[in-house]
Amino acid sequence: MVYFLGEYPIIQTDSTNFSNGIIYADEFVTDESSGSKDLKAFNTTEQLSRESVNPTISPPTMIEISPFSVAQDTGITSDQTSKPVGQQPLQIEPAYPEQKPFQPQRIPAVFRKKRSSSVPSPGITIQTPSGYGKSWGSASVGLGLQSRTRFTDTADGVIGFGIGLGDAQKSVGLDVSLGIVDLDNLQDGTLSFKLHRRLPDDFAVAFGVKNFVTFGETDGGTSAYGVVTKMFRLQDSDSKSFSRLYVSAGIGGGQFRSESDIRNKVDSIGVFGSLALRVAQPVNAIAEWTGQDLTLGLSITPFKKTPLVITPAVTDITGNAGDGSRFIFGIGYGISF
Repeated sequence: MVYFLGEYPIIQTDSTNFSNGIIYADEFVTDESSGSKDLKAFNTTEQLSRESVNPTISPPTMIEISPFSVAQDTGITSDQTSKPVGQQPLQIEPAYPEQKPFQPQRIPAVFRKKRSSSVPSPGITIQTPSGYGKSWGSASVGLGLQSRTRFTDTADGVIGFGIGLGDAQKSVGLDVSLGIVDLDNLQDGTLSFKLHRRLPDDFAVAFGVKNFVTFGETDGGTSAYGVVTKMFRLQDSDSKSFSRLYVSAGIGGGQFRSESDIRNKVDSIGVFGSLALRVAQPVNAIAEWTGQDLTLGLSITPFKKTPLVITPAVTDITGNAGDGSRFIFGIGYGISF
């Protein structure tokens, strides 16, 4: 059987299955073609084999729902609740005695500090090793010159490349260096290694071998060594004058032996060390004993944002080795990746 429900879609049912889960406020009306106010059933196009049943349907029940009263809890009237949330007034007065009045608070703004870029540091040694070294993420390229070699009047130079592996802060770092000792044909060179570790209380320690691998014609010889470096903080900031003092001390064979032991082929152990004072942020004054003679010089970083290090120095000052003082000069560039 089919019924029409006001302006709503058609509902189809039969005498044994009624749908009464929905209550509408509209009254039921019959088909306009019947012209009767009473609700009547009509046969479909097919003749039913049994008599149609006229079910009795109770008229819909009207349910009145009173509007919510929120003024008891919030102090906002029903007219105000009908507005969108963004247009409702802010409650600043208490709605009941136990409620505390609204008190605006000033919250300080928090700004993330911009991390300042690192300033390049000058070197702390000239010819001798220190307890510091490169770790993974750092590399370098450099050029070294000397006005003349010992017992000759011939100038000489060397090109160096270095890269760091590992992590000296967490475990151990490995500094690998390649040196080309003949600038004329670039066929003579050495490969050196240094294991180094940063320790608490501003200590650093390193063990290495200079010229561990050689190719072509070289005259340096293989030199194993161990060295310890201690940094003393003389000021609270390294930007101040005379702020840091670096002291390094080590022992080694090979080129760290005295010149007489090298000449006489005595397999001995030599002592070397250095002092570096940060006289200004970009300048270190350095004095070192190479195991054979005294060297004095400066290490300078002339540009704040460029990791370029310049090192002019004078070596063989005391005459304990060689045939007089010689001027040496180094320039290096640090690379971070």
